[in-house]
Amino acid sequence: MIGQNNIQYTRRLPLEGAPNIRDLGGYQTDDGGFTRWKKLLRGGRLSNLSANDQTVLEQFDIRVVCDFRNPNEYQQDISKLANMPKAIIHNLSISPGNQQNIIDISSIGAGQMSSWMQQINREFVLNHSHTYRHMFELLLGNSDGAFLFHCSAGKDRTGFAAALILSALNVPRDVIMDDYLLTAQYYPPAGELEYLAKKYARNYPDVDMDLFATLTSTRREFLEAAFSAIDERYSSTDEYLEKELGLCSQKREQLKQRYVE
Repeated sequence: MIGQNNIQYTRRLPLEGAPNIRDLGGYQTDDGGFTRWKKLLRGGRLSNLSANDQTVLEQFDIRVVCDFRNPNEYQQDISKLANMPKAIIHNLSISPGNQQNIIDISSIGAGQMSSWMQQINREFVLNHSHTYRHMFELLLGNSDGAFLFHCSAGKDRTGFAAALILSALNVPRDVIMDDYLLTAQYYPPAGELEYLAKKYARNYPDVDMDLFATLTSTRREFLEAAFSAIDERYSSTDEYLEKELGLCSQKREQLKQRYVE
């Protein structure tokens, strides 16, 4: 539990069927403010939510859901949001970072998977800025309730999305990295490696389990690769946010007014 202004908040939501759903509230910004609680949620797939989980999520009044999974992923694991009729799901498909894409190149071996994961994070910057721009358009358009964004594991596509949102709100990079690395505590949950092996065994019967262990890991160098791709091409993160994601100073200020206190 994390206290702010004598109110107790929870970083990780106590959900039975979604272990990596987290609130991005309470992070201090360079401007001296704090990101608002119960407004920005990051997570993994929502297909295993229990009835109790949905009751917990109801309190957040979720209005917008950004799902970064590709069509095959969300058809296999359909989100359970029946108790949240106000929530509108937007499918913002990003294929790099989904496990099917990674297994397709499993011949490289587990030993090279770390380098591949770093390249995936660079691709978020180099090839998918338009998708994250759409995310920010939805974020700016959400005038009420909470904003939830997720992928399958809630670590790569979602991790970079969280880094962008926190950057736009002027949260320092070291704090952003700390938030990113929290996923290592919650993912993979018990049984996840077995779930992945079973999921892909039909088409990939000889996949090395060590490959799954690497691709489900959360490592500093993964997000650092994305930051490096930004730093190599832009004078600052601010320039990247404005040129590629459409976040001019006025829109940044709108985001801060809505999501920082």
